[in-house]
Amino acid sequence: MRVTLASGLDLIQQPRSAGLGDYDWFDIEQAGIQVGKTRCRIEPGSFTVFSIMIYPEFQGHGHASAVIGHFQRHHGLIIADRVRYTARSFWLKVGFVPESSDRYVWCRG
Repeated sequence: MRVTLASGLDLIQQPRSAGLGDYDWFDIEQAGIQVGKTRCRIEPGSFTVFSIMIYPEFQGHGHASAVIGHFQRHHGLIIADRVRYTARSFWLKVGFVPESSDRYVWCRG
């Protein structure tokens, strides 16, 4: 599945497979160039983000915020699991609240 975000990014969901750890992977592209990826798990009633990585040369352009914003528009509950200390401010900036030191949660409404 490919979705073009308002920011001009393309979010491409890869098929889930046991060989990839049974996660839902999304490639993040801009103008046909991969700028990052995210590893998630989509389950009934929740969406868990285990990692979001924007490659260094593409950081600082709002790509990660655009991807999380897309997820927020389409899911009512999002869990950011295994949040690194250096990423805490990002998750707070996009509206998540800490549930523990490495788990942040966003819920619509």
